[in-house]
Amino acid sequence: MNPLLRLVRIHNVIGAGLGAFTGYVASSMWRINPVELILAVLVVALVDAGGNAINDVYDVEIDRINKPDRPIPSGAVSIGTATSLSYGLMGAGVILSALQGYLQFLVAFLVSIALVFYARDLKRTGIYGNLIVATATALSLFYGGLSYHEGTWLQRIWIPVLYTFLLTLSREIVKGIEDYRGDLANHVNTLATTRGIVSAWRVARISLVLTEVTSPLPLFLGYNLLYGVLLVPFLYVTTKAVLAETSEAGASRARSLLKGSAFLGMMAFALGSLPFQFLFHNFP
Repeated sequence: MNPLLRLVRIHNVIGAGLGAFTGYVASSMWRINPVELILAVLVVALVDAGGNAINDVYDVEIDRINKPDRPIPSGAVSIGTATSLSYGLMGAGVILSALQGYLQFLVAFLVSIALVFYARDLKRTGIYGNLIVATATALSLFYGGLSYHEGTWLQRIWIPVLYTFLLTLSREIVKGIEDYRGDLANHVNTLATTRGIVSAWRVARISLVLTEVTSPLPLFLGYNLLYGVLLVPFLYVTTKAVLAETSEAGASRARSLLKGSAFLGMMAFALGSLPFQFLFHNFP
């Protein structure tokens, strides 16, 4: 894969764009304005790509231990190039957000600032850094809803935003467990390095189980039966992550599984928002 695409973590960027798409269609129940939807996806994807790149800039010493094949420590991309690309991408996202309105601009701008401070300072503060990432990821869906910004959009978007926050918080804690050795060597204060791997796993599992237990709730709040159908594989994959071995190796496997959980969750909210008349007319 091209080093620049690896730098911005293109798979994560696609996931962020999918989050904005999900937020938009969940809020609008598939009443789509193509221009607003495309802008929402582009803004979120650009800001996410820039945030991923600047994270690698500040993580270079840690990655020399944990992930020496990443573009910067491997020498495929220079720190200067990565920094310029990062700010350029986030800047482009913020500029595009201004075309949608001042609220969208404010969210895109604040998230961009938060991602820079996270990479530079907050990542090393443990749970506070985890909360920043979880909030920024959840705001991808919120931004999609904000781009629709009509009718009962807020009532429909808060559920997927909350679940995305909890799922991402768990994944970030698990990632800290996976990166335990490199973080410890570089004095990064994650839950795993400050409280121990067992305690960090306990917090991650509590967050995941809370998400699982409450996951049927949207069926009673206006989402259709397709949500329930997709809920089954979501619960299966998430439960496998919960039951992963309490170790660094187990955390690596759980993190991969939780990416699948996130995808299934977004699909559940997106397809679960299709209005019944659409389903009846198109799937007799």
